[in-house]
Amino acid sequence: MTRQNRSTPVWKDPQMTSRPVPRRGLFVGAGSLLAAGVLSACASEPEAPPAPPKGPSAAEPTPVNTVEQFETYVSEVNAAVLAADKKADVKKLAPRVTGSAVTFRKSAYAMIKKADEWAAFLSVPGESLIVPMTTVTAEFPRVAIALVEDSKKDGVPYFMALQQADAQSPYISWGWAQQAVGIEMPQVPNELVGAEKVEVDSEDLLMTPAKALALYAKVLSNGDEDDPDDLLADDPFKLERHEQIKTERKELNAGVEKDEAATVKETYKVTDEEFVGLRTDDGGAIVMGTLTSTRTVSIKDGATMRYAEDNAYTKVIGSKEFTKEYVRTYGAHVALFIPAKGAKGAKKGATAQVQPIGATLTTLGATGE
Repeated sequence: MTRQNRSTPVWKDPQMTSRPVPRRGLFVGAGSLLAAGVLSACASEPEAPPAPPKGPSAAEPTPVNTVEQFETYVSEVNAAVLAADKKADVKKLAPRVTGSAVTFRKSAYAMIKKADEWAAFLSVPGESLIVPMTTVTAEFPRVAIALVEDSKKDGVPYFMALQQADAQSPYISWGWAQQAVGIEMPQVPNELVGAEKVEVDSEDLLMTPAKALALYAKVLSNGDEDDPDDLLADDPFKLERHEQIKTERKELNAGVEKDEAATVKETYKVTDEEFVGLRTDDGGAIVMGTLTSTRTVSIKDGATMRYAEDNAYTKVIGSKEFTKEYVRTYGAHVALFIPAKGAKGAKKGATAQVQPIGATLTTLGATGE
């Protein structure tokens, strides 16, 4: 494994500072930008087979995609995203980009139309392939995961989900998750060998991918108390989102008792229709899925929340004053590493954990009354 030193803001959410006025007023001053952490690229480079590399023997399953094909898929996804972003037109995402990636982009374009500063928060995977992971399974639908460069110079790579419905359909992507900072990445099979496809209900892992994604959504929503067995490792995305909630809650109730002026709660859920999973060298799996979330500020009776004129969210809402609630919605593409069943933890005596290894956040909208 090699580690390249890169850094860039990733989970870009202009979280605005909010402070309540004592008793009946709740005032929000000039906004502040909280970039949610940075990532360090760690591209897993599998050990090369003996020279000259010939790949598996004819009797063994072989990868269904070549590196050259991967490069085409990645470059065409990049081209589609750039074309769509230039015109703010989701139709230009077809046919290479589909599913939640289209839905998220459509919402983002609507926000940009009302407040053009939101354009800076769009994540764009680059055109260059770093590491391909392709299935050896010939049956459809076929899946793949590509680690690709960021479109920005010296940016942080993305895990890109790829899927092919049938032999007549192109490989498409429904999302990409940016690599997590400071987290070791699992070793993946060489591109000449390929990887076994992992199903969402595969039971030969620490937990099924469906349960792992559900656990991540629960912990993002409610904190570590929803993981009493400590099966989910920390990651920058979770820590940053929780810190944002903590900070906003404190500022909303400055000068008053806890939650006296307002409460803030974010709830996540898994999008069941989107999933890819591939086996790693150690019998574990890299899986990708989609989450959506709603962050609600519930304002107590008698309080008023007022935002500054330059607030990026209130430009979208069309109002800067709220007395009942203030709601923001988000979409996220995430990547997790799930160890094999029976795997040991990294430290002696430690329990193996599901490790989130990537996330990309898109702000979808805001409302208030």
